[in-house]
Amino acid sequence: MPWEPYLAALMGSLRALGIVMVLPLPGGRGLPTPLRAALSFLLGGALASAVPLSPTGPASSGTTDLALAAVHEVLLGLAMGLTGRIVLSAAELAGRVIAGEVGLNAAPGFDVPVPAQEPLPSFTGLFAGLLFFTTHAHEGVLTAFARSFEIAPAGLGGLAPGAAATLTGAVAALLELALRIAAPFIALNFVITLGFAILGRAVPKMNVFIVSYALRSMMGFSLLAGAGALIARYLAGAFEQLPWTMLELVARR
Repeated sequence: MPWEPYLAALMGSLRALGIVMVLPLPGGRGLPTPLRAALSFLLGGALASAVPLSPTGPASSGTTDLALAAVHEVLLGLAMGLTGRIVLSAAELAGRVIAGEVGLNAAPGFDVPVPAQEPLPSFTGLFAGLLFFTTHAHEGVLTAFARSFEIAPAGLGGLAPGAAATLTGAVAALLELALRIAAPFIALNFVITLGFAILGRAVPKMNVFIVSYALRSMMGFSLLAGAGALIARYLAGAFEQLPWTMLELVARR
């Protein structure tokens, strides 16, 4: 039918929309809605048009099947985009753990934290976003998105049977990655706390809290200044695994 290419572009755009919706800008902000829509139609439409709809796909079915196919495409895109969001969120989570260890906790509040209130998590998030493009990890993500149309053409995409286990493993990997990045700072805080606990027993008149806070902050920032290569190494490994995790979620309905 002459409108099949347009339907393929629409279904591909819905899959791309799910990915674009959950990808934040560096610093935690989301993409503006018009830009999300434009990127979705540009990316998904161009790729899906190269892989036409199957003769047994929703193009040969009724309105109900088309609506169901659209829902499946959006859910698939959301799941694929969530895996990318998880990797970038690991850096922000590590930044929050590090901030607590070096004494830079944000003041508690009722609103959602903004970058101005959490400078260290914002810094680690920006670093992860910069590393994502400098290591060409975005090319791997785009390649995985293009390969998803070979596994499941536009309109026939769906979540794989093991998608729940894959997403659960991705969340577990987030916690592991964040703790591995923050592990040196946790160890540093433990050593400083233990040392000043012993010193406080030996010199009772010393204000251990004030002295240890200054030393913890100074040593923490010094360690952070030299930990860039370590953080980059951990994040690069996660970026390398990301395209394969995305493809594990894709299945043909």
